[in-house]
Amino acid sequence: MVEFALLVPVWLPLLLGTMWIGTAMVRGQQVTQMARDLASMYSRGVNFSSGGGSASSAMLTQITQQVGAITSSGTGVIVFSTLTYVGNSVCASAGSTYGSLSPLSHTSKCTNYGKFVFTQQYVQGNTSLKTSSLGTAPAGDMDANFNVATTTYVTDSSDVATFNLLPAPQENGTDGYQSGQPVYVVEAFFSSTWARGYATGGNYAYAVF
Repeated sequence: MVEFALLVPVWLPLLLGTMWIGTAMVRGQQVTQMARDLASMYSRGVNFSSGGGSASSAMLTQITQQVGAITSSGTGVIVFSTLTYVGNSVCASAGSTYGSLSPLSHTSKCTNYGKFVFTQQYVQGNTSLKTSSLGTAPAGDMDANFNVATTTYVTDSSDVATFNLLPAPQENGTDGYQSGQPVYVVEAFFSSTWARGYATGGNYAYAVF
């Protein structure tokens, strides 16, 4: 009994700490895998926005149900963003005012040249929990399907994303990522009263496709 009494102050905190860290790690892995699954589906054309239909809503609920509720007052939020790099070809696609395909070039009117910009963005879940780490596309720049027009995202600095996970793409037609091709990013954040994560009050993960 004396030995047990001496060990409890050391052993009990270690046991509780191990349980807490283990639970937080498992929850973090769940959120990471969920972000990957959603990004994979999003890049293949699945519409998870409010206009995506009941099938998409059911899939989103099923994928996220283990980590939290995706509702306006729930414990999770998912941000779906489509980005593209504004190169010479993108400027030219907006019209001759912004660039030319022959020769491939851009004009000074294409003010977002050389930057990654939002071409679509929408959010599902509790928007008060967290905003996108990439920035937020202005609602006034998007249409009913949350798409931003080419002439808008090549000129409006508000559509520029804080994104540096990919290098500037080539525009020579070789293999690999090219200017104008979409980049799909899904960000997920879930709060928790138990496994709150290490410092953020929850678990955050993102996936890029």
